[in-house]
Amino acid sequence: MRLFSQVDKYVRRVIVLLIWGYVMEMIYITTIFFYNFDQEAFIQTKPFNFLSMLVLPVMFYHLVFKLTRLRTSEEFTLWHYAAPYVLAAAYGIWFMQMPEEIRRNTNDKTFQWGTGYEGFVIFDYARFYIRITLSLIYTYLSIRRVILYRKEIVQYSSNIEVASLRWLYQIFGALFLVIPFPLLYYFIENEAYTRFIGLIIPNLFLLFLNVILCYHIFRQNFILLTEDIIADRLAEQEKGSREMLNHETVSRYMIQEKPYLDPNLKITDLITVFGTNRTYLSSFINTTYGLNFSMYINRFRLEEFER
Repeated sequence: MRLFSQVDKYVRRVIVLLIWGYVMEMIYITTIFFYNFDQEAFIQTKPFNFLSMLVLPVMFYHLVFKLTRLRTSEEFTLWHYAAPYVLAAAYGIWFMQMPEEIRRNTNDKTFQWGTGYEGFVIFDYARFYIRITLSLIYTYLSIRRVILYRKEIVQYSSNIEVASLRWLYQIFGALFLVIPFPLLYYFIENEAYTRFIGLIIPNLFLLFLNVILCYHIFRQNFILLTEDIIADRLAEQEKGSREMLNHETVSRYMIQEKPYLDPNLKITDLITVFGTNRTYLSSFINTTYGLNFSMYINRFRLEEFER
């Protein structure tokens, strides 16, 4: 519903990615359901379970990348998806070539494999550790990207409450709680405890993650500066025909037009006015006033508030 009602193509891309993420999550949860209540169905869908576990961390990083993209030169490379799909495909092909007995019994912790199938059984047991490794790598990359973004966003947006993406830290917290719990499956013999600790608790954290993510995406508590790429380029082309950027020109415009009254003002809203690009305007504000863009705009807002 949100996708069809949204007109901004960049926000639509974020929502499309979110939808595909939920499709993968539904595949994962469905296979977990089969694991608990229909072992026959789980055996048939085991490769899809492995694929969903590997792809979800990459998709989350992809989403974070879109939300934190500040430069037109930054492009997300689809090669990030290569390892999950190659590993899942290799496992699926190998899995289908195994005898029925091997496929049915690899989930048994006490299973003793026959001669000639050690490689597959070891890889089957290693699936969890591959998933943990991939999850930790892409969670780290996501956190690092958000930290760098938060340091730079003050140069571009005056609405730091929306632009800060502070809500992503709640999701990171949930992810760190979700990741280790399934590990206990391999060390707890009691099946009741295994299902409670290894399945129910992680799914509660997953529910929390979904609610937070959906709420903030639908409320659009983020700023996509890439929406002004065209304006940025036009401003650069017209730069020679405009006034030179100086203190008098900028101050006169700010005092007369009061653009700071717009709570969602972005630096890209001003580049066509001054006939420059956002990098140069940001640098000009830094060197002339000793402030980043956010501080500069909020100084005018405070003065307006005092008046």
